[in-house]
Amino acid sequence: MSQVHSSQMAQRFLSLIRSTQAKDGVEFCFAVGTIVIAGEKKPVVLVRKKGLTSLRRALEQMRYKTAKGVQEPDDFKFLRSGTGRMNKEGIIVVRLAKGGTAKFMAVKTNMRRYFKDLRLSLPDLQEAELLNEEDLNRFEIAAQANADELPSDNQEVVEANPAEGAEEALPEGLKGIVATSAESIAAHSIRISRQTGSLQTAELGPLTNKIADWLKAMLAATPLEEQEDALHNFTCRLLLMLAYDDNRRNLQYVDEAPDGDAVKTDGSGVGDGVEREAFMLGGVDLNHVGRQPVEKAEVVETLFRMTKAAAQARRLPYPLETANSDRITMMVSSQWPKEEGQSASRREVFERLMAVVEQRLGNDDQLIALLGLKKSEKLNEELVVTVRSIKDQWQARLNAALAHWEETKTEITEKYDVKAAGGTFKPIDELLLDIRDTISKELSDIIELGAKVKVDVIDRAEAVIEATRQFVDGNNLVQLLNNPPPSFSFIKIGEMLRDGLATIAGELNRVSASLVTANA
Repeated sequence: MSQVHSSQMAQRFLSLIRSTQAKDGVEFCFAVGTIVIAGEKKPVVLVRKKGLTSLRRALEQMRYKTAKGVQEPDDFKFLRSGTGRMNKEGIIVVRLAKGGTAKFMAVKTNMRRYFKDLRLSLPDLQEAELLNEEDLNRFEIAAQANADELPSDNQEVVEANPAEGAEEALPEGLKGIVATSAESIAAHSIRISRQTGSLQTAELGPLTNKIADWLKAMLAATPLEEQEDALHNFTCRLLLMLAYDDNRRNLQYVDEAPDGDAVKTDGSGVGDGVEREAFMLGGVDLNHVGRQPVEKAEVVETLFRMTKAAAQARRLPYPLETANSDRITMMVSSQWPKEEGQSASRREVFERLMAVVEQRLGNDDQLIALLGLKKSEKLNEELVVTVRSIKDQWQARLNAALAHWEETKTEITEKYDVKAAGGTFKPIDELLLDIRDTISKELSDIIELGAKVKVDVIDRAEAVIEATRQFVDGNNLVQLLNNPPPSFSFIKIGEMLRDGLATIAGELNRVSASLVTANA
């Protein structure tokens, strides 16, 4: 399946945009870029009801339908992405996300030209405030809940699906395994997302269909005698990779069909005259890695990672830095096939172990036991929660400062050729990262100590924060940022850092006072 820029596709985009009119909390997401087709630069747009973070890659891979047929684009340039809705007056109100160098007027101009090129008219656009990280998460959650409020944004099929016809070529015994494997992998991905607090971005049905099509296409490109082993090894390794948050998110951005980071296919000769497909997930070519038999150590690492992620999501009051995989290693070793090969047996054991671990992820005591933690190591939950909250507050202030710095760099580079003038942003980048690492380390040390923390540790952290604040106040680079040339807008980086440091210093002072009172 492939999505192609055409009048029909643009009409779908407009229909999706108009369906948000005057509906509270219902938005669409979009991405804008430019390509070169037959030597001519053209704007391109992609509009969907969810999956904002996958739009850039999907847009880059879309082809363009011209009078001469569907053509491959050259020289793709990403401009900006964001979310939007149509208000009661019929104006499209958009919020731009971080990433990309285009300002609102450039986005507006290119979007209107895109629809004009395809003989359609886009309503007027109006800019609202920028999106932050919290807004992005809120949008995806709302998009999932409001999916039925918007029309389908299924992709347009302009070529045969590589999986079509592949099922007919499969042996009967493998067809059932493909169906059950696809459903099992999809269900596992969604369950783990929920248990570890990650964002779920797909429903079971579309995700199952996507994986089934993927497996069929993979098998169709595999010699008949290798198909059964390839299927067992491939699905095993896919389950292993889904222990990582990014891989789960990429897999779940389906919108009814594979695209972008989720699945990437391209022809690759294998030297025998047969063109096969390269299957990508999270940048890993599963044609090679995916067909290798899974080893015991990989299973242990995956189950341990899943368990730690669940414990972190549940904020268990234990020092996870002391967790170990001994209990999980014993579980795996007791069931792992003794002989080499046996791909079907390895997969069966792996799935059984995964099911056992998943059942235990919902029970705190069993989680603690799986991680080898001792109840005597239980932390002072209230103190840990408080310091974690302080750390989150600091991270939010720091993220705001970093985002503002990125915007400032963009503004500078639009007016000056910094590199040509021999300039560099590296000293300020390094300064911000040093401050981040220094404060994060102090707060992480307190969290790790938990109930064992003493007043002197808090006092040391306060001293480091005060020294950092004084460093920020006296730093020449920060002073330069605080006093930019008149042609630049006000730069708030120093102010943001000082406010953040002052806030956590005050919070730590209260923690210190409560410890003194408790030990009096």
